[in-house]
Parts: sequence; structure tokens; C-alpha cells
Amino acid sequence: MMTDLRYGLRQLLKHPAFTIIAILTLALGVGANTAIFSVVNSVLLKPLPFPEPDQLIALGNIDTRQKGQTDLNALSYPDFFDFRDQNRTLASIAALRDPILSLSSEEGASSVRGIKASAEFFEVLGIKPQMGRAFVRDDEQAGGGAGGLKVIISDDCWKKRFAADPNVIGRTVTLDRRPHTVIGVMPAGFQFPIQNDPIDFYVSIAEDAAMPDGSQPLTKERGMHTLAAVARLRAGATIAQAQSDLSTIAEALEKQYPDSNTHFGLLAKPLREEMIGDVRTALYVLFGAVVCVLLIANANVANLLLARASTRGKEIALRAAMGASRFRIIRQLLTESVLLAGLGGAFGLLLAQWGTEALVKTVPQDIPRISNIQLDAPVLIFTLLVSVATGVVFGLVPAWQASHVDLNSSLKSGSRTGGAGESKGRFRKALIMAEVALALVLLISAGLLIQSFARLGRVQPGVRSERLLTARVAPPGVTYPKNENVIAFYDRFLSRIRGIPGVESASTILPLPLSGDNMRTSFDIEESPLPEGQQPAAPVRIITTDYFKTMGIPVRRGRVFDERDRFDSAPVVIVNERFAQKYFPGQNVIGRRIKPGLSADDNGEKIREVVGLVGNVKHLSLRNEDSPEMYLPATQIPARGMSIVIRTSVSNPSAITNSLRKELAAMDATIPLTNVRVFDEYISRSLARPRFNTLLLSIFAGTALILTAIGIYGVLAYSVAQRTSEIGIRIALGAGKSSIFRLIVGQAMMLVAVSLALGLVGAFAATRLLDSLLFGVGASDPGTFVGIVLLVSAVAFSAAWVPARRATRVDPIIALRAE
Repeated sequence: MMTDLRYGLRQLLKHPAFTIIAILTLALGVGANTAIFSVVNSVLLKPLPFPEPDQLIALGNIDTRQKGQTDLNALSYPDFFDFRDQNRTLASIAALRDPILSLSSEEGASSVRGIKASAEFFEVLGIKPQMGRAFVRDDEQAGGGAGGLKVIISDDCWKKRFAADPNVIGRTVTLDRRPHTVIGVMPAGFQFPIQNDPIDFYVSIAEDAAMPDGSQPLTKERGMHTLAAVARLRAGATIAQAQSDLSTIAEALEKQYPDSNTHFGLLAKPLREEMIGDVRTALYVLFGAVVCVLLIANANVANLLLARASTRGKEIALRAAMGASRFRIIRQLLTESVLLAGLGGAFGLLLAQWGTEALVKTVPQDIPRISNIQLDAPVLIFTLLVSVATGVVFGLVPAWQASHVDLNSSLKSGSRTGGAGESKGRFRKALIMAEVALALVLLISAGLLIQSFARLGRVQPGVRSERLLTARVAPPGVTYPKNENVIAFYDRFLSRIRGIPGVESASTILPLPLSGDNMRTSFDIEESPLPEGQQPAAPVRIITTDYFKTMGIPVRRGRVFDERDRFDSAPVVIVNERFAQKYFPGQNVIGRRIKPGLSADDNGEKIREVVGLVGNVKHLSLRNEDSPEMYLPATQIPARGMSIVIRTSVSNPSAITNSLRKELAAMDATIPLTNVRVFDEYISRSLARPRFNTLLLSIFAGTALILTAIGIYGVLAYSVAQRTSEIGIRIALGAGKSSIFRLIVGQAMMLVAVSLALGLVGAFAATRLLDSLLFGVGASDPGTFVGIVLLVSAVAFSAAWVPARRATRVDPIIALRAE
């Protein structure tokens, strides 16, 4: 074997041009595959970093009227407590939500990401604190039970904020102006949810068990859905058994609480599946694309090996004549192929390192676990296997064909090949056909995504995003306990903002469009009420005056909220055009009366008069269709945490950020200003995933097209060289240059035509996988298919043009003399 390796290495060094081209071609294919596989491995294949991860499930509400629903909606506290107490299939269950917390320190107030979690949260995940203890049921009580409110901190927080103090247990942290006692420190590397922004503070749900103004706490509000839930199955229990168990409880709750729980079912699904979400399809499509690139690259190298083997006919014949068996010759040639593939894999690994770093920077931040993407052991093993498989699979056929020699013809002086020329030619054509077909599939897929992304980018969000700055602020309940305190805070803050130079208008909203947050409430129409529990539901937005002016949302009819709309004045509501079209088709919606389920008073729901009709806004995503929406005045339905929206007269809205912070600090230095960004960033984030998918698939498709063009050129150039005598005879017999040109190009295009037919069949099948990724264009869009076929045909013709021109310049005298 060592002899084969040494001889193979000498052969590669003797032909540096061939070696460099082959290594670079393989490196491109292997490197791209390794980089994408590192993402697939980290996001899709790695198990969750918790003990027995297959036992972990996610829970959420679903609408039982919608068949096949898989999206999990938030739970309410009372429902969660019932599921926790009544289930028979779960070892433990926990609820959580992720508020932005205000951390008070000597440097002032700052915002930090936190998790509010129930007692069994860490028990469900199977992770114990490295110091201290986890939450217990007593910590959930109003006020935090014995010892007051409590917090568990991350290892990173312990090291950075507490200098790794070994006596940190028992120290106090002020969060949302309330002292919290540190009771535990999580181990290094612990992170939940599995996302890219680390969580530093885990607090108990005790704060939700008591409201500062004495009103009903969240833990008692069955109609307020704010919680995600995770659970661990009992030993021996299956997810199907858990689903049946929990569905039975949900049905009982629906009967017991029809006002709040009608049509509310419960769905259990693997936690890993819930975290991956809809990322799976896109990553598998991209991985399939790079596999196609690798196959095309390997086909090119196989053609190079065939061409090189043809020039070694005499050498192989001599080895056979001296007693070398066919197996021995194949082993030698295969060793050279594997050596070539190994070098290509090594260089591909270097490309993969660079490519992985580039991917981490460009991958959308909402894709889970991207911070864990690396070239670890599984990725390196994948690279090794791909490299070895490449050398063996695509080196075997050339080696097999080259080993089949006719000693008599091969040993003749001047003989150029070693036989089996016809079968070699067929194999070369088969490789080219595969290349063209695969390239066509990739190009059509990329073309569809490009069209989809272009159409998505032209979608109007319903607001004027230019010169618009957003931020978030949340006055804490400790110092702003009553509704009137919250209303007064926002009135004063907005008044200060409007006085900042460069500010045209300012307002607030909850939730902000395209932020990913949403609120829904059931409602009834006064003149046509439905039976209890059968009312429709629609998204609801809480806003202050000047919101529509600030966001540039057109008012179609009626009026906007103003100073008339106070906490104790007549309840009012504004609806969008889609709401009017769906629930009041062909009618004037102004003056109609509806009864939303969201209300600030303790006496139940209020009937509200519709006073305005406004344009539609894309709140959840640019992909989503317009949905019916209601706008309620914050002066009547106060919201504690709201987004500030500011229309500026300056080209860079961020320029007023410092002034904004100063105005807030002048009012209350303990309240942090968070999520400060221009609104265009939210639009960009909404486009991040389709942009990423389109960019990568386009790069892979372009690479495939270039490699295919090179492959066509190489095969035709070799064919012309092998057919020099034939072409010389044709010219000697009177064939003109144009007929020779048509012969070469015609044969090439006939081959391409068959390849395109095969590729179209593959494209029709493959593009079915793109359905969920497309917007505004069908997976079988005829314009895309026709356009890409013409593009590939043009590239193939261009690749065939140079060899065909060379064939027309063959000198028949020289060609025949060589024979």
C-alpha cells in the first residue's frame, strides 16, 4: 500500500495542472458540504443538552376548530396549574415566560433578559444548580414565600457581575425595583430556551401572584394566556399517552370554564421539534443543494481522471504485460483517486472553516443554536467520510475502465489510448448529463426563491418606515401601581419626547408591528351576538394618541383617539379595513358596537363603539395575509410595558437616542430604555430567513452552473482532440467549417437537451419541497422553468463554442499524417 501511495504521489506531482484543478474542484464541493453540514448538525441533529432529551415535550393551547394545527399557543396560569395537578403521565411540568427585567445597580438601571419560571422548571430539564438550590413550590407564592422574592443566576452572570464570588448565595439583586435573593447558580453552559441570546436571571412566578394595585393577579386570570410550558414524561410513558391524558383534562376545563376555555385544546409535541420549528425544511433544502454541488464537482473530477487515464494507456499496458493483475492496476489507480480526494478534503476543510465563520455571521438570529455551530468531531468525521467516498465512488469507474486494456493496440508506437474508448465515451456523456440535470434543478430552485424574495420585498407593511425610531419602556408596578399612574407616566414621557429637536410626532403601541409579539381577544357584535364561547377572536393593539399619524397608517373613515377618550369616558375602538370587510361587509362600520373580551375594569367586558376605520398593517410577518384587527386606547386599557414609536425629521432617527435616554432619566432614572432601533430593522428581520435561503441557494446554483460549463467544455475539448483524424478526413472529403461546427455543437446540444428533459423531471419533484418557503410564486412557475432552461442552454452552447471552433481549424494534412 505504501508503494502505491508513493507512486500515486509522484504521479500527481508530475502533472501539477491536473492535480491543482482536481483538488480545487473537490475542495469546493467538500468545503461547501462541510460548512452546511456543520449548521445542520448543530441545529437539527444534535440532541438537546439535557439528560434524556427524548423525554422532554412542549405543551401549548390549540384551537380545536382548526384541524391539523401544530403551532403551540400560550397557556394561562390557572390552566397550567390544573394540568400540573391533574395529569397522570408527566414526571414534572413547568411554565415560563421571558420578560425584559430592569436591573438596578450603582451604575443605574439597565435591561436584562430573564425567565419567569415555575417551581419544577429545572427539574423538568434535569439540570441542578452548581451552587445553591432550584425553585420549590413555596417560591411561587405571592411575595415569594419564606425569604421573599428569589432569583437564580447563570454561570456567566455569576462570573461577570459577581466576580465568581463563592459566597454569592444569599446576596441581593434588585430586579424591577424589587429585592431578589440569589438562591442558586446554574452550571456553565446551561441555556434555556435554546436560543442565541443568553439568559442571566431566572426568577420565580411569585411576582405574577400579586399585583401592586391589588387587582386580580395573572396567576388567577384564566383568560390571560402568557405562558409557554415544558414537561418531562414519566418513565415508560409515551407522548401519545401524554396527549390523550392532557386532552382529557383540556376537555374537562372547557366544560368547567366555557367563558374562557371554549375551543381551547392542548397539544403535546417533542421539545426538540418545537424549538427547531420551520427551520428544518430550509436547512434540508440547502443541504440537498450542496450535495448536488459535490456530485457535479465529483463528476468533473471523474471526467478528468478518465481523460488522464486515456493518456496512460501504454503505461498500464506495460504493467499488465509485466504481470500486474487487473485488480493490482485498479488498486493503484484507485489509490491515486483516494489520495486526490484526501487532498481535496483537506483543502475543503480549510474552506469549510472560513465558510462556517461566514455562515454564523449571516444566519438569521432566530435560528436556534447557531452559537454552537462549529467544526466538531461529527463534522470532521463527515468530512473524512465524504472525502473517502468521493475518491472511491468517482475513482472506481475510471480505474475499472482504464484497467481494461488491449495489449496489442496499446503497445503499438504512437497509440494514444488503452482501449475501452466507446464505454469511456458513454460514461463521460452520462456524467455530463447528470451535471446538467443537477444544475438545472438547483437553478430552477434558486430562481423560484429569487422571485419569491423579490415579491416579498415589495410587500407594503402598511406603515411608512422611513425616519421611524422605536424603543421599549416598562414602568415597574412597585412605583406605578395604579392604572392612572401608568397613564400619567406615558403622557409625561410622550410630552417630553415631542419636545426633542428633530421629533415630528410620537406615540406608543402594544405590541409593535413585526416585533414577533401578538395579542388576541375574543369579541362579540352587539346586534348579532353569538352563544357564549363561540365568539370569534381577533388581534388587538393598545395605542396612545397620534399613533396612526406617527406610523403613517391611513385613516379611511371616522376619527382617531384623542383627549375625549379617557379612562372614565365612553368606551371606543378603532378597527382596520380587513375587520370591516370580514364582519361588516358592504356596511358602514362607524357607529357599530362590539364587545372585546379585553377590559381594564373589574365589572366584566365593555361594549365599545367603533369610531374609526384605518388601513391594514402587517403585524406578524410580511408573508401573512392581512388580518382583522382592533385598536383600543391606552387611556382606557392601560398597558404597563409598551413600545415607543417616534417619527423624526432627521435622516438618521438613531441620532436622537441619547436625548431620548436623557428625557427618560430625568423622569425616572430607574427605568431602562430597551430595544432601541429604527423600524426598518424589524422589516429587515422579517426578511432575514428568505434572504439567507435565497442567497445561499443562488450561490450553490451559480457554482453548479460554472462547474457544469467547465465539464461540458472539458468533455468536448477532449472529444475534439480524440476525433482529430475523423475531423481531418471530413474536411479532406469536402466538409466545410460550418458543417464541422454544427456537428460538434449539435452533438453537444443533443446531449444537453436529453439532460434538460431529465432535469425538468427532477425539478418538478424537487421544487415541491420549496412550497413552504415560497411567497407569491408557485413551485411550478412556468416562467421560471422556461427562463432557466434557456439560460442553461445558452451556457451549454457557449461552453461548446470554443471546442467547436477549434475543430473547424483542424489541418487535414497534419491530422492524417499523424495517423
